[in-house]
Amino acid sequence: MAVTWSPTRVRSAGASGSAGATGASRTTTGTSGGAGRLGPVVRVHRRCRPLSWPARVWLHSCGVVVSVAVCVALGGWWPSPVLAAAAVVAVSGYERLRPAPGLRSVRVHEGGLVLVPAEGGERSLPWGAVEATEYSPGGPRGVPEHGRIWPAGADEPLELAYLRGLGALFRELEERLSPGFRAALHETLRTEGSVRFVRGRLTVTAGGLVHRPPHPLAATEAHRWAEVRSARASGLGELEIRTHSAGLPLALAVPNARAAADFLEDLRAAAAG
Repeated sequence: MAVTWSPTRVRSAGASGSAGATGASRTTTGTSGGAGRLGPVVRVHRRCRPLSWPARVWLHSCGVVVSVAVCVALGGWWPSPVLAAAAVVAVSGYERLRPAPGLRSVRVHEGGLVLVPAEGGERSLPWGAVEATEYSPGGPRGVPEHGRIWPAGADEPLELAYLRGLGALFRELEERLSPGFRAALHETLRTEGSVRFVRGRLTVTAGGLVHRPPHPLAATEAHRWAEVRSARASGLGELEIRTHSAGLPLALAVPNARAAADFLEDLRAAAAG
């Protein structure tokens, strides 16, 4: 049986161990000793709740009106830079003081992450205990950026949102974890013969890939590696596959999209060579 990489769960359907972290250590909760074993702190991502775009525009507009009124009252424009800087600092400070749900902070250590919830305590997550990650940059109408981390053996992912530098945090996770995930995919292909992504919608073999669209009436597409032009991870955290026969890329929401794209590129290069 093949390893299935799914947006809701990354699980090994064939053997014990996890995709990308075979024999990984478990997470530890509520102990500072667990954090100590992860080594020095690299950086800290603290909680924040950014204002929506309309609220930010409204506040800055109010700041402009106040600035103009003060300058007119004083008979000169020299206070405007000072007032503009004060408005920016005030808005930033207001965002820091606004209550936000979720974690109080996430510390990045050399050996893993430490999650600090609002109610106190800590949860240590070594790099080897992470099965998958998924990041969404957010969108219009106030949809915030958020990410998910699947710890090894957990039934549900950890939700991360309202943290400063969340996108940078997940890019760092990709940098650290992609080589292990990529190696696990190659090992799975070698031992099982195929790897399935997105609940079997995409099946990858040494000879090529098969895409089964979600619509039951849509035709299944099979492509040899010579027909695949490229595979890459998009800025939206999706796996994008371009073929010579299709104008638009095939986009799939896949956890660890970068590792999946590198895995496909390895197979495509091997077939071309």
